[in-house]
Amino acid sequence: MSVPGPAPHRWLGRRRSAHEYAVDPVGYTARLYHGYGPVAGLVRGDRKQVFAFGPEHNRTVLTRGDTFHTVLEYAIPQGIRDARRGIGLLNMNGPEHRKARRVATPSFKPQAALAHGELIARLAAEEVDSWTPGEPFDLTDRMRRLTLRIACLCFFGVDIAAQADRIGRMVQDMLALRYFASSIRYFPFDLPGTPYRRLLTVIRRLDGALADIIDARRGGSGVSGAAPDLLQSLMDARDENGDGFGDDQLVGQLTTLLVAGHETSSNTLAWTLLLLSQHPAELDKLLASVPERPAHASAALDFPTGLDHVLKETLRLLPPGPNTSRIAVAPTTIGDHEIPAWCQVVTSKFATHRDPAVFPDPLRFLPARWETARPSLYEYLPYGAGPHACIGAAFADLEMKTVLATVLGRFRIDPAPGAAVSRQVGLMMAPKGPVPVIARPRTDPVPSSTAVTGDLHEMVDLDGETRWRLGWQ
Repeated sequence: MSVPGPAPHRWLGRRRSAHEYAVDPVGYTARLYHGYGPVAGLVRGDRKQVFAFGPEHNRTVLTRGDTFHTVLEYAIPQGIRDARRGIGLLNMNGPEHRKARRVATPSFKPQAALAHGELIARLAAEEVDSWTPGEPFDLTDRMRRLTLRIACLCFFGVDIAAQADRIGRMVQDMLALRYFASSIRYFPFDLPGTPYRRLLTVIRRLDGALADIIDARRGGSGVSGAAPDLLQSLMDARDENGDGFGDDQLVGQLTTLLVAGHETSSNTLAWTLLLLSQHPAELDKLLASVPERPAHASAALDFPTGLDHVLKETLRLLPPGPNTSRIAVAPTTIGDHEIPAWCQVVTSKFATHRDPAVFPDPLRFLPARWETARPSLYEYLPYGAGPHACIGAAFADLEMKTVLATVLGRFRIDPAPGAAVSRQVGLMMAPKGPVPVIARPRTDPVPSSTAVTGDLHEMVDLDGETRWRLGWQ
């Protein structure tokens, strides 16, 4: 059965649709979801890119790891793949991935994440206590800087803080090039002045810096802290056969974890604080349960239930990676449709999380729904599912709750007057551009107007008004 979908452009064919999807994957996916049913092509009859919606298709695509491979292995240009950056869990498939996952998993269990709790709380307090009440600042920039510092120091240890900060700057340089993703993929030539050359340069610098740290650690530079850093945990990790990671594999794993993990947490923190700013009643309810934190004191790691509900609701409405892509490496079927080998299959957390049968009033920010909501693993999957589910979910959960408790223990965050909040989607969905906000003491009255403009209104019902919301009611 041929897959339904929009008609190809008269002259440009599917290339026009591919461009529209690249510019706004959330909007294009929503149009397919509402217009063409549970399985749709990028264009009608497409055999290169198919979208599969709903929990059952999530289960099929995300759990059958031998049939559906992660796209990154095939999307990364060869020059980058040859660098150590290409050796990471997100880029692996099959037996190689299963072995690496077995080795790495113990380092990311909840009890391992808790060992970093006090350090995360201290770093969060240092950042938040540097804010000047009443002075505007860019929320997305501050959250990125904080989560990157947390990642670097938890990964490499406080004993090499200066090197960790240098690595953080390299990661920021790499992330700055994500806006050139299309040109890097379609023009992968190592020529002066090209984004591809700039990306290769920063990757090689980062590879070298990480390799130097690993060499020093193998040479006997241990960790003086009470808990081992993540690097030491990965260096010590072994599978049931006694096999561990070599140096190149360590560099690849650490780079992947630094980039992907840092982006996920920073974006979700920014979205959460913005959603709370637009729902003063929910913010007041949460503030009543979050203990007030004196300046220069770390937040307690005993989080109120309401904080968990707020974070879950943010991840439902604004999942870090709204779409997940796989490559079918053999002919297969999805529903009634035959899928050829090398077809890209896209699933959508964004659409799944808006199913009114699972989440009534799906466009509203309602943290209290989590008092009773019990969605299945394939109905609510902010961290993915199957063999490539996020290995760092427990760490991210601890990090985000700690940062939120630290911020809300001192301040309420309000958008600066005239702030616009829209989405910017690459691999992750982030607030677009600077988002100016103001930190105010918790006890300050709510300003007369904290409403924001921007296409956040397309994704979340902020005001109860009738608006275009990407097809959802």
